[in-house]
Amino acid sequence: MVVVRTHDEAEAARLLAAGGRQRRFARDMAVDLIAARSPAMGSLPIGTRLETLDSEMDGIAAAAAAAVLPGHVDFGIWSGVDRFEYWRQLLAGEGPCGPVLAEASRVVHDQRGALVGAIVVTDMPASEWWAGDPWIPEVFVVSGHQGQGLGGLLVDHAVRACVDGRRRRLGLTVSEGNPARHLYERFGFQPFRATWLIERPALR
Repeated sequence: MVVVRTHDEAEAARLLAAGGRQRRFARDMAVDLIAARSPAMGSLPIGTRLETLDSEMDGIAAAAAAAVLPGHVDFGIWSGVDRFEYWRQLLAGEGPCGPVLAEASRVVHDQRGALVGAIVVTDMPASEWWAGDPWIPEVFVVSGHQGQGLGGLLVDHAVRACVDGRRRRLGLTVSEGNPARHLYERFGFQPFRATWLIERPALR
């Protein structure tokens, strides 16, 4: 199977009509940092710590997997993906998202020292659709720690750090049906592009 990425609704419809299987439908969203909102955020749960992003690649890859369990809208996206290699490339700045912005990226550890959440912000290179501003390729909170406001605190840190760095815009991608979209909208993120990932048989 070949996975085709498209931002064209008509092309997506043709691929699906030809027997393709939709693997993901998502929205790219961005917030104008000059006009970004700062919704009221609670405090960290007792014993948890917001810390700088370290290089524990194995730990962060395993924690990310624990945040997307069966039944989650994004669970199927990771089928066939080497999570550890993905995270190695992301943290090394080798992928399309660009180098990590350490000042805007953070991890959360619980009282036992386990990594239970993270946000990674990168300096996404300029392209035909992006002006070369910060991007959030990953933000997660592991199952069991969700619903405590950790995701909001991580996004709040990223937004504030980018504002302090005099950056203009911050973007991310969220799958359709992911309730996290409501959190992003609270900060002022607005959709600007649709993305389809569609599986189709390889051409012979």
